[in-house]
Amino acid sequence: MLRRLRCTPAHEPPLAILHIDGQLTLRNAAQLRTALLKCLAEQPIAILVDVAGLTVEEDLSLTAFMAASRHAAAWPGVPLLVCAPSRDLRAALRRLGADRQLTLCTDLDHGRTVAARRELPAQVRDRFPPAAASVRAARTLVSGACQRWRLAVVVEPARLVTTELVTNAVRHAGTPIELTVTRGRRYLHLAVRDYHQRRARRIGSDGATGPRGRGLLLVEAVSASWGCTLLPDGKVTWASLHLMARSRI
Repeated sequence: MLRRLRCTPAHEPPLAILHIDGQLTLRNAAQLRTALLKCLAEQPIAILVDVAGLTVEEDLSLTAFMAASRHAAAWPGVPLLVCAPSRDLRAALRRLGADRQLTLCTDLDHGRTVAARRELPAQVRDRFPPAAASVRAARTLVSGACQRWRLAVVVEPARLVTTELVTNAVRHAGTPIELTVTRGRRYLHLAVRDYHQRRARRIGSDGATGPRGRGLLLVEAVSASWGCTLLPDGKVTWASLHLMARSRI
């Protein structure tokens, strides 16, 4: 009999822990992906996935972990640690090449030890109302963070990206906004979370300067990568700026 898949998050800052129980199949793999994306939205230093209670119908369904790991590597640069006491499950993941994309641990304690060795990223976060004044306040937050972290090379592109992402959230979501700025080893990650499930819209090149933002086309131009991740209660629009590359505009 098929055991229902259950994904239960647990808060253990600065880590995110996701307990997975039940049977994973190709039919319910999307449920696992959604749960992992919701953990990513919190931007922890690592996600520990406890699969002690997981059974697998067929190995192919395990590719859901690999897809989530690729997403996490692009944004927000968060490692995915799969804590699998079962040798058979770890072996199945290795057969798929998953150990090249994520970290396999024997249990949660092992995962915590591995995560503790990672250098904590510098991060600032603030919430803003859905008001035009929030765009300027968000830019100020980003400028201050870049100055403290001595990241003068990315100040201007970071301000541009922030302007566009926050402007889109103010204009098209109309909900409270959360801006998170994270300095990784290679990238500066900018993420704007709102509570409306509509993907970020390109404002366009016409009227693309001033308080309405410069358009998501310019975000593409100055970012190493960017995207919009839909969540059960909204979305996160994010961009990653390479710390060694100068603005291309």
